[in-house]
Amino acid sequence: MSEKDSGVEGLGPVAILLILVLGACLSLLVWNTLNRQWEVEVERQTQRHASSLGDLLEAELVRLDGLLRRRAQVWVNPTFSLDPSLWRDSVNIMLAENPAILAVLRAGGSPEIAGSAEDQQVLREVLPEARRQAVRPEGEFIVGPLLAADGRGLFGVQVHASSEGKDKRTVFALLDARRLVQNLLDERAPGFALAVSAGGHEVYRRDAPNGHVRLKLRRTDSVALPTGESWQLDVTPANDTALASWEQGPAIALAGGLLASGLIAAAVHFGTLSWRRERMLRRVNAELEQQIVDTRGGQSELRKFSEALESRVSERTGELNETIIELETFNYSVSHDLRGPLGAIINFAAILQEDYGDRLDATGQDHVQRIVESASSAVSMMDALLAFSRSGRTELRKKHLDMTRVVQEVCDELFASHPELKSAVKVGDLPNAFADENMMRFIFSNLISNACKFAQKGEAPRVEVGGDDSSSEIVFFVRDQGIGFDMRFAEKLFRVFERLHATDAYDGHGVGLAIVARMVRRHGGRYWAQGAVGKGATFSFTVATMGAEDGRPAS
Repeated sequence: MSEKDSGVEGLGPVAILLILVLGACLSLLVWNTLNRQWEVEVERQTQRHASSLGDLLEAELVRLDGLLRRRAQVWVNPTFSLDPSLWRDSVNIMLAENPAILAVLRAGGSPEIAGSAEDQQVLREVLPEARRQAVRPEGEFIVGPLLAADGRGLFGVQVHASSEGKDKRTVFALLDARRLVQNLLDERAPGFALAVSAGGHEVYRRDAPNGHVRLKLRRTDSVALPTGESWQLDVTPANDTALASWEQGPAIALAGGLLASGLIAAAVHFGTLSWRRERMLRRVNAELEQQIVDTRGGQSELRKFSEALESRVSERTGELNETIIELETFNYSVSHDLRGPLGAIINFAAILQEDYGDRLDATGQDHVQRIVESASSAVSMMDALLAFSRSGRTELRKKHLDMTRVVQEVCDELFASHPELKSAVKVGDLPNAFADENMMRFIFSNLISNACKFAQKGEAPRVEVGGDDSSSEIVFFVRDQGIGFDMRFAEKLFRVFERLHATDAYDGHGVGLAIVARMVRRHGGRYWAQGAVGKGATFSFTVATMGAEDGRPAS
């Protein structure tokens, strides 16, 4: 590595560290500035809400005081004095229009109270305390809070009804401070916590929706009353106020600054890595070019070895095919040529028994009978071998088959020779198949005959033939309720001359299922058997699904 390259590599980490430090410092500076601006804006908004809500509350108290004064001047009219019910009706109308006023007391010769019975009782309870708190009980005043029995904070307001002559009457009204403030402030200043207190007692509180407030940004406003002590209104911004979205600005700026510095540092880092990778790739490319040159020198030898291997595989494959053909030919020849000598043995044994039977004792007769039976059995085995050989040599002629028809015809042929089996076989709806009809007839004939043959001793056979084409291949099965077999030896069923039951109990040479297996394989299918001793057996095989028009396998 040259001195220049070493200097470039050493500059990378220093530049990355410097970019990260400068980016962090600038991001913190921007964050601090924006955060301070956000706090100033929240303070301004909180103060504005406190002032506007205080003015609103003060205006409402002034309105109620003015309303009481105007109504008091009306209620001293002789008409209301002579008819107390008319006065109570007028008061009830005012109470309905102003729910914060609970009850009204008109003092005079005979004091009268208007309002609900419950509110009248509350007024009587707090009136002595109101008189004690008033500076001049006979004058105008606002006192409170007066605590009712249920804990409510109430205020008493007294105004003069008339000051002329000797008839000086006063009107005392009882105000529910919480109801007054709640009706006025509940729907205002969303996102802020509110509290109103009077005389050192809290008369109203509205917490923030999420319970989290910023106490250091609380602002207070004084609510002046026409008479009496002022009320205090506290406004505190909540975390979820509309201005809270401003608080994300500093955090976003900080995150953006750090992200930008990180991206720049990453760009420098990856630029350095790219420069290193380029140098490494140049070196590796040079090595690869040399390896390519070396590899091309050995390709000719590899090609020669591959050609020799392919030639050997082709030669061995040809030899194997010839051996298979020779074995098939030998099997066919042996099976065919042995029929003549075996037939001669049977014929001469019959002549011997016919011409010299009277000269043979019982033992001789038995020996001749054994010779005939053994030769006949050998002929049957030769016939089975010939059938097995032909099953592999016969040309496969596939066509679209109605399998229900094919199986029904096979059963009709079986019933013609064995009428007692007519009610033993049940054929269901079978899917159509693209197959060789003669082979399908042999397969079903063998499986159905075996199912009937291996029935339980003393019981009529019960056989079911069915199929299914719901998957990528068509499945056919033949199920019986016969003697069954041990699943450990299931594979032996499809081998030539392999039997699981004694020949003296059930006839046959064990070639039929081997032929079935070969025919199924020639159709590209699978075969298997399931069963249990004494519980019946099911023989199944598959035929690949085919295109309806050209006979190619369906995708």
